Amino acid sequence: MTYPSIIDPLSFYWWTGNILSLLIAIIIIFLGTKIPPDKRRILMIFIGFTLIAAEITQQIYLMRLDIWSLKTSLPIHLCGLSGLLAGMMMLKPNQDGFEFLALIGTPGAIHGLLTPQLNHGEMTLLIIKYYISHAGIIMVPLFIAIVLGYRIRKNAWFRIALACQVLILFIGATNYLINSNYMYLSYRPIVNNPIVVGPWPWYILGFQFAGLIHILFFQYAYRKMRPLPF
Repeated sequence: MTYPSIIDPLSFYWWTGNILSLLIAIIIIFLGTKIPPDKRRILMIFIGFTLIAAEITQQIYLMRLDIWSLKTSLPIHLCGLSGLLAGMMMLKPNQDGFEFLALIGTPGAIHGLLTPQLNHGEMTLLIIKYYISHAGIIMVPLFIAIVLGYRIRKNAWFRIALACQVLILFIGATNYLINSNYMYLSYRPIVNNPIVVGPWPWYILGFQFAGLIHILFFQYAYRKMRPLPF
């Protein structure tokens, strides 16, 4: 049995993980703007399969260690779902997936990087996978916007907010059926997070409000993006 652990903010591992994630994301996006379309496609396929393989590898790793659990190991936290979606978007981009990652996947991943919680303990492979997935969630919509030229539609914020409500209902029902805590809807995460305020179920209302603010902020930020001068 394993217990959740956290990477302390501003610790050596926190700085190392976040700085490396930022540098690699910048390099990938810059490279995407410089290489020809055929090589760009190869790069996208490689990144897409890497993000999907990271999740599959974690599942196999947990099974081999005999710590896989239906209650804790399914990739149905927001960042787990977004990580898989990010991989699929690099293989076959589409507008809806891009907007989901840009408006709600990105803020979720940013909070994940700022306040990391490792639900199966601090094993090296799981730490590496954590940073690959969370950095990928942020990098992929930026890549699609900057390199491929996608833009957020005017009403995207409303559709993504509605999609989040459907997702919360689905995950909440799953938690009820299998006694789990995916998306932290059953009880609070152990990590200190500024958007988690109050006891259950009131902190979920804070999630909802903060989620809407994040969606609106990233809608504004992405719609302000302009084509690069190269």
